[in-house]
Amino acid sequence: MYKTLTKNGQTFAFILGAVITVIFLAMVLPKSGDLDLLDKEEQYKTGMFDFGLYGAIFLTFVAMAGMVIFGVVQVLSNLKTSMKGLIGVGILLAIFLVAYITSPEEGTGAVAGAVEKFENSQNTQLSTGNFKFISGGITTSLALLAIAGIAFVVSEIRNFFK
Repeated sequence: MYKTLTKNGQTFAFILGAVITVIFLAMVLPKSGDLDLLDKEEQYKTGMFDFGLYGAIFLTFVAMAGMVIFGVVQVLSNLKTSMKGLIGVGILLAIFLVAYITSPEEGTGAVAGAVEKFENSQNTQLSTGNFKFISGGITTSLALLAIAGIAFVVSEIRNFFK
């Protein structure tokens, strides 16, 4: 199965997407003229686009499942060659864990204002876990940006002296 999908996977995906698109168009085009005759509220209630939405959601989940399943299979089948990638993922998780643990439970300054605006507009409350997760993600992104910048400068200096 893996070799078949490696060889013909893009063709299968294209054909499946094309079939769903043709079915969707066959369902929508005959009814599309009547859509303009309906009021705005009735247009929102119509279910003529549901198949297309469900088809797109289905294809997204199939792609995500394929990515995860075949990624894990590839890593497990070539564990020795995947070691650098696994170490990188471990370092990324460690950076996020440190950022999450050291994140404050409440925002201050501009962050507190942004959180308040979000909570008011969405009629919700951010829990301390949510806030720490968001703050940890932002800190991780900034740390990775700094690491990338430093790596770029170091590699350019190294290449200059080669």
